[in-house]
Amino acid sequence: MTSTKTVDSSLWWNPFVELLTELETASLSSDLSPKLAKKLEENRAWFVETVSRFKPPNEKSKEALNSQIVKLGDHHQLSIKPELKEQALKISPYLGLDEVQSYILVERTQKQRNVAFDSIVQEPIHVVLLQYYIERQCLLKCTRRILMHALYVDPSLKEGNAVGEEALKLISDGLEAKLFSVLQALLSATHPVEMDTDLFTLWAEETLIEDSLVLDILFLLYYDSFCTCNGEKWKKLYSLYKGISSGSYNFGKLAISTEALKSSCDAKIQLLLTLIETLDLENLLQMIHDETPSSQDSFVFSLNDVQEMDALLSTLDVFEMKEAGLLILAWAVFLCLISSLPGKEENNVLTEIDHVGYVRQAFEAASLNCFFDILQSDLLKETDGTAAGYRSVLRTFISAFIASYEINYQLDDGTLNLILDILCNIYRGEESLCIQFWDRESFVDGPIRCFLSNLEGEFPFRTLELVRFLSALCEGRWPAECVYNFLDKSVGVSTLFEITSESLVDSTSTSQIVETRQPLHVPGVEGLLIPSKTRGQVLKVFGGNTALVRWEYNQSAVVVLLLRLAQEQYPESSAEALLILDLFSRMVSFNSAICFALMDIGNSLYAQGAALNGPMEKNMWMVEIICTLIRDLSPGSGSAAIMSRGVNILAKMLKCSPSLVAAAALKASIFDSASRESVFDNGSNGSSSGWLLSGKLAKMLLIDCEQNDCGCPLTISVLDFTMQLLETGVENDLVLSLVVFSLQYILVNHEYWKYKVKHVRWKVTLKVLQVIKTCILSTLAPRKLGEVIRGMLLCDSSIHNTLFRIICMTKEALEKLYVIRTFELTEIEGLELAICSALDILYTMLSKFSKEISSIPSVFYQAVLSPTTTPVFAAVTSLISYFRNPAIQVGATKVLSLLLTISDYSQPYFSGNACFGFDDNQIADLRHSVESSLQSVEDEDLFVASVNLLTSAAHYQPAFLIAFFSTMESQDVPQSNDSGMKHSANEASSGLLGSKKSRLMDAILLYIQRSDDLIKSNPRILLNVLNFLKALWQGAGQYTNILESLKSSGKFWKHLSYSFSLITSLQSPGLEDITEVESHNLAYEYQCQSAILDIMAHDIFLKQRLLQAESLVKQATESNGGIENVVSAGLSKSANDWGAEDILSSLYQSSVMCELFKSYTSCVYDNEILFHAKVAVSLLTVHMIGKLATGDSGSLSVSLLEKVRLMSKKLTSHAAFTQLVMQYSQRRYSEGKELMILILSDLYCHLQGELEGREISPGPFRELSQYLIESKFLQSYEHKYNADLFAASEDVYLFDPVCMREDLGLDMWDYSEWKASKAIADTTLHCMQEANSMVLLATSKLSALNALVTVLTVYENDSLEKRSKFGRKNPDDLTLSCIDHICQNFHVTVELLALAPGASKDILEFLAAQAELLLHLVKSVQKRPTSPICVVLKTCGSGLKVLSDLRSSVTMVNVTIKHLLMLLLLVMESTCLNSHRDGLKDKEFENLAEISNVTLGLLPLLCHCIICAEHCTLSLTIVDLILRSLLTPNTWFPIIQQYLQLRHVIQKLQDKTTFASIPIILKFFLTLARVRGGAEMLINAGFFSSLKVLFSELLDAGPSFVVNNDKIPFNLPDKTEKLHQIWGLGMAVVAAMVHSLGDSFCTDIADNVIPYFFSEKAFLISYNLSSPDFWSDDHEKKRARAQRTQASLTSLKETEHTLMLMCVLAKHWGSWVKAMKEMDSQLRETSIHLLAFISRGTQHVGESASRTAPLLCPPVLKEELDWCNRPSIVNSKSGWFALTPLGSVSKTKSSSASATTALVIRDQTTDSSLAVSQTYFSDAVAMQIYRITFLLLEFLCFQAKGAAERADEVGFVDLAHFPELPMPEILHGLQDQAASIVIEICEANKLKQIDPEIRHICLLLLQVMEMALNLELCVLQICGIRPVLGRVEDFSKEVKLLIKATEGHAFLKASMKSLERITSLVYPGLL
Repeated sequence: MTSTKTVDSSLWWNPFVELLTELETASLSSDLSPKLAKKLEENRAWFVETVSRFKPPNEKSKEALNSQIVKLGDHHQLSIKPELKEQALKISPYLGLDEVQSYILVERTQKQRNVAFDSIVQEPIHVVLLQYYIERQCLLKCTRRILMHALYVDPSLKEGNAVGEEALKLISDGLEAKLFSVLQALLSATHPVEMDTDLFTLWAEETLIEDSLVLDILFLLYYDSFCTCNGEKWKKLYSLYKGISSGSYNFGKLAISTEALKSSCDAKIQLLLTLIETLDLENLLQMIHDETPSSQDSFVFSLNDVQEMDALLSTLDVFEMKEAGLLILAWAVFLCLISSLPGKEENNVLTEIDHVGYVRQAFEAASLNCFFDILQSDLLKETDGTAAGYRSVLRTFISAFIASYEINYQLDDGTLNLILDILCNIYRGEESLCIQFWDRESFVDGPIRCFLSNLEGEFPFRTLELVRFLSALCEGRWPAECVYNFLDKSVGVSTLFEITSESLVDSTSTSQIVETRQPLHVPGVEGLLIPSKTRGQVLKVFGGNTALVRWEYNQSAVVVLLLRLAQEQYPESSAEALLILDLFSRMVSFNSAICFALMDIGNSLYAQGAALNGPMEKNMWMVEIICTLIRDLSPGSGSAAIMSRGVNILAKMLKCSPSLVAAAALKASIFDSASRESVFDNGSNGSSSGWLLSGKLAKMLLIDCEQNDCGCPLTISVLDFTMQLLETGVENDLVLSLVVFSLQYILVNHEYWKYKVKHVRWKVTLKVLQVIKTCILSTLAPRKLGEVIRGMLLCDSSIHNTLFRIICMTKEALEKLYVIRTFELTEIEGLELAICSALDILYTMLSKFSKEISSIPSVFYQAVLSPTTTPVFAAVTSLISYFRNPAIQVGATKVLSLLLTISDYSQPYFSGNACFGFDDNQIADLRHSVESSLQSVEDEDLFVASVNLLTSAAHYQPAFLIAFFSTMESQDVPQSNDSGMKHSANEASSGLLGSKKSRLMDAILLYIQRSDDLIKSNPRILLNVLNFLKALWQGAGQYTNILESLKSSGKFWKHLSYSFSLITSLQSPGLEDITEVESHNLAYEYQCQSAILDIMAHDIFLKQRLLQAESLVKQATESNGGIENVVSAGLSKSANDWGAEDILSSLYQSSVMCELFKSYTSCVYDNEILFHAKVAVSLLTVHMIGKLATGDSGSLSVSLLEKVRLMSKKLTSHAAFTQLVMQYSQRRYSEGKELMILILSDLYCHLQGELEGREISPGPFRELSQYLIESKFLQSYEHKYNADLFAASEDVYLFDPVCMREDLGLDMWDYSEWKASKAIADTTLHCMQEANSMVLLATSKLSALNALVTVLTVYENDSLEKRSKFGRKNPDDLTLSCIDHICQNFHVTVELLALAPGASKDILEFLAAQAELLLHLVKSVQKRPTSPICVVLKTCGSGLKVLSDLRSSVTMVNVTIKHLLMLLLLVMESTCLNSHRDGLKDKEFENLAEISNVTLGLLPLLCHCIICAEHCTLSLTIVDLILRSLLTPNTWFPIIQQYLQLRHVIQKLQDKTTFASIPIILKFFLTLARVRGGAEMLINAGFFSSLKVLFSELLDAGPSFVVNNDKIPFNLPDKTEKLHQIWGLGMAVVAAMVHSLGDSFCTDIADNVIPYFFSEKAFLISYNLSSPDFWSDDHEKKRARAQRTQASLTSLKETEHTLMLMCVLAKHWGSWVKAMKEMDSQLRETSIHLLAFISRGTQHVGESASRTAPLLCPPVLKEELDWCNRPSIVNSKSGWFALTPLGSVSKTKSSSASATTALVIRDQTTDSSLAVSQTYFSDAVAMQIYRITFLLLEFLCFQAKGAAERADEVGFVDLAHFPELPMPEILHGLQDQAASIVIEICEANKLKQIDPEIRHICLLLLQVMEMALNLELCVLQICGIRPVLGRVEDFSKEVKLLIKATEGHAFLKASMKSLERITSLVYPGLL
């Protein structure tokens, strides 16, 4: 039974490390979040009691650990593990910690085991001890952070503020008293007896740190008046201080190491400053300022308290306790201030205290020096503590000291300088104190302001002191402005002056007034003269008559300082030059407005007159001074510091005026660059070897690093200047030399330099890495400099090695640094920042220069990808697990993702990808890191990077991903090369990895389950997850197990589908109504839905393929019934699950799918938005051109300046501009001056009106406006969008407003004359951003639309519909409604395209997607009579009309036209099908009439499309269909005649590239030839000659051409079918032409047609008509027949067309006889033999089916194969309808089979066990045979008729020349077949309406029967024989049955009547 013990709940604590992180992350300027405030409330007891809540060991806790479970109150419990219990009991005495709390600590430490710690700290006790003190210190820091946060809260709002209220509750709960007791306990603490030296050192250091933290908290309590320090508390604090100083506590004994000694000193300083703060000097200063009388209520100390405190302090010996002198001095100031209060006479006791004596005693002990030492301590340099508060205390004390003892007049210069040093150190770096100083209402700083005023009064006599102090006071933007104004508005100049009686004006006043009688030179400022008669006040007298006089001469102190700087002859040894430059450097660094003000100094009259170096360009005076100063410096420590400040100033001024400052710097050659030749002048190859800087700069960099400890190293300044030059687009010798120097010298060597301040090394590293990043970005611009830099970055191995040394730092190495005492925290932070920056550079280089890998890899790629050089893969993989710094994790993850991608297509150059040899531990660590990153989205960048890593692996490294998802410890990844990984992938995909679901998969599924929430709250997160899933489905074959694991989770597909429920909310609002963030989120939502649809499409397609595989496996295993089908088993598992197809089905059944259609097809492209962006840019361009015309280049970058100047040149040379110049000159505008500026101003106004919606009227301004709008200026600010929104799509280009803002230098406009123009730039940037939002949203919607089309296409797969549940069609009503909406949206898009100035690629792509979706939907309802045909036709028409006017070379134009033509074809086919139905209603007739009218309007458009080769085939097909089925010739012929370019179409017959289109062209010609006008058009266009050329090319080699001609782009069977079709259609066209033209064509028939076909190509005529029992001796006939393969429906049609031509020509008997001569007899014989073969196909109802297939005619074309799947419509068991199914079964063609004729007879015995069913295809074959029969009979009838007419002419029958006729037996067989089939059909359809197609069959067969009787009558009469009696009886029965069967079928009445007439002639008396 489990034993349980309960202990006090107060022993439990939540880790304070995480809580401190949250507190430090929270902004001090805002209140705490409710979640964090709740956590503080829950832990309030710990914050009050602090470390005292960690209890000492006790027996109860020790005994509790003996149980199995320990409960801590009601909410927490521990499951005791024996091994952890043993450690806890062992560690408890060392820590002095409760056993249960020790167990909690051990357990948590065990879970957070760190490899780096374990490798250094061997004993577990060391690790636990460290963890214990981390918890204690984090607890104290939490309390400190709460109080610090409360400091930033307005005192009046503390009660309503969460953090303020929490601070007040801590105070009210007794925090102050608890801190005193904790501090007392810490000061008295003793270490455990058995503690060894290492543990003791650690314990001592950590104890002192805790002392310091407690003192921090105490200080904050009193500093912000949370608590009031009365006399008793002060004395307690004093007692602690004295005890620490005198060594009464163990405190001093703990300082046994450097760190401990530092902490000990810090604690003393903290306690001292707390004592000074509690004297409340600030309150006393305010009382004096407000003249508040002294009273007991005025301050917290009573009179007795003061006396007791004085008694305590009087015992201090400042010579023994030197630092105690500070307290003594503060006490003296305190007493002096009290005594200075009004009403001090009442406090006689206080006046008796000698405060001056205290001061004297303190000065004798040099106590002020201790203040300076305190300011230099590390305590006041820390940024995460209370340093600002401590500085404020010192500031208040110094201010009170100055106010108390009037040091301005009483102290010597040494003391003044010391106070000045103290003040400078107090204010420098503390912006808040500087702001208070310049605030006139700050009474505390009042005495110090007086001190500054005194210094200013002696300027420029005492320049150093003033400049030093002002430099410290300019920290921050507003303080810097105050300092500049203070200098610029200086009201006098002070100089030494010899007073004479003449110069003395007034000596009666307290201060003497003197006047100079002549101009007075100001010493040190050559050329600066004080005018005569100027008066001044004597400030000091220096013995004799020499005095310091303040003259009443106003001159800006800024100008004076610059003049002194310009006249400095030896600046490197001048402290003044350094201080002046330091002041200017700090001012311009904090306030950009001062940059402009300093540059404008050069415009003052005096400055221009005082220029020393001749004339200078405007605003360049100060720049010239600094450039000259830098150039003339000689190497040295002072020179390096001066150069550092000077270069920093130039860098800041470069932002203000890039072109002018860069030119000045180049002209001055500030760095003494030495170039042998200029790469920008002679077009050299850009080698960096010729670009060097002199050695002076390198020497000065080294000197600066080794000797200067300033906060502005020279190296940083030089690198900043270089980077600024690159960013502004400067291209000159200076830039190139600086870049080479930065990359090849500083980057490569800086790590080996000696630094006076160690962490400065990392500042240099970070800055030089920023330069590299800037260099990479500069290479993207097509400039010469970019080529040079690109070459260096890709080919310089020294640069690569430096980067790799930074990057190749493992997480273990970084962790070790935290426990190495010699490595400071600032250095670690610097290293981590450097790693982040280097990773970012590596990622940027890999992505930006990725195309380099496609050719021969550069040195850079070889170094990255080769495993033998640098372990980049291993390093970045390790850094991903470095949890201390998420930024490093993000950078490393992004780099690894890119490496996975690059390594895939770099395999041709790097064998085996050996760099992927990860071991098990690496994979496990990486998996753990990614799992941790996916647990939450608090760090969104890390989450996205981690998911993208998985996506890259899924795309490019499947084995790596499978190992990643593996749940088996031993099979994470093989430890071999790439082949091993492939083997692992195969095993994994086969199911060898086990069935346990990985935690990584659980994390992914969690986000799928939250998809409905994420798509609203954070769609970016969801999109990245979906992109990963899509990558898995795209590689489904390799990720079978992973996919099954995903889909097996509950409701996977339903969770995915939830995002579609938002579709009603996704109706795109106007872009002007949404913010940029909202538009991005909307785009993300569409992309999410696109990804989900893609996933569904892939899944459905996968299932279809699996079903096909299942079908094949079943067929292969039917004979082995015991074999189990793995595929079907796999499918059966999920057969009942809710799948992707079910989601789509449910969407169809609801209104969601319709909403999807509406939303996705609504186009958000807006030409107006894009137009506004172009107009705005044009407006800004004109404004910039106007500014440049006045000589003001502003802060425009050099690259932009070049673009504007080029545009200005083009604009002013435009003809319209020249015209305006002439007009303005003639009208004398502006009196002929500044015409250009005036015209530009007017053009600007016109463009502004255009932007506001007022169109510019035609004229020159309209032309200029159009020229600007159509210029490429805006395109230069387009960039490829590479964020995750379109990670897997094609390139998306957006405008780059950020780049434009930087090029404009827009941040600087507020400080220059361009400020008034800022609204123009802001408008331009807003328009660009609005256009970007439109493009992003539209592209996302297009992606979703394309995905929808894809999934619908897969979902509606007809071939699968019959075998699966996927084919459930969408409701027709819903689809019809959707079609209507899509058509409306299509019209809107077409209108947008029509209004666009050019063929917009984006709009075209959207239009193509709309057309494709419309095509899909129309296809699904094409057979429905209710389909919206007219709407679709009009839609297609509107699209074709606009698209036909665009350039056909645009790809998307052709794609869209193709979709529209396919849509037209689909609609036309549907229309034709419906138009031939019986029983059409009136409404349907009206619709057909409307359709006909619409199609008439389409014909011109289609004729235009025919010209384009890509659309010719489709267009001709549609036109042919329209002409044949919908329109009458008298309506369509005029249109065709006008718009059709017939010769162009005929020429395509000779185009070998369009061979496949020839049958379609001929079909169209056939339709055209059936109209007389069309036949004439063909004749006139040279059709027959072109046809002969075609036939000669295809058939000149005879039928062998079918086999041997490789030019025909088809395989052998398809070639054969195409040739049959071409031959047959060609003859059909000729036949139709002959028929249409009639007798007018006789001459051509005789001369051309008949000889060509029946002489030149006679062998093919004979071949097409040959029958099985016919054999020819003609060699050509034999060869043709030998080459003939199996019969096909096409070859049967060829025979039909041959007969048609024969029949048409035979009608012209005279020409026929004349041309045919001896060939006529041969044709008749062939025809009779073919007729005889058909006649043998007699099969009657009820007779047993023959087992022999008399004709093999299997399906060949796709359409024919489809017909095999359709049922028979005739269903006749007679004639060829019964025989054709035997030879029409779909089988593989046999190339070895022998064939004889077009009608192939085969002795193929069919298996009686296999029933052969009739199909639509077998019906088609039979019908084709009977068409051939009809034409054969017709031809023979023409022959008989011609002979009969000739006999009539000559008066007798010439039997010798009478044409051959078929025997009666042949004709009887045909009669029997026709009769039996018609009888059977009529009997079967007596009670129902007969289909039109069957009607046609019946009529055809009756005509066959009639013509057979006619021929029989002719034979009987010519031969003089009578019918056989048996035949008469049989025929009698047959005719009677036929007459009976046809009764009631009106459509047969006329045919039967004619049949009866001929029957009565052949068989008199039969009827």
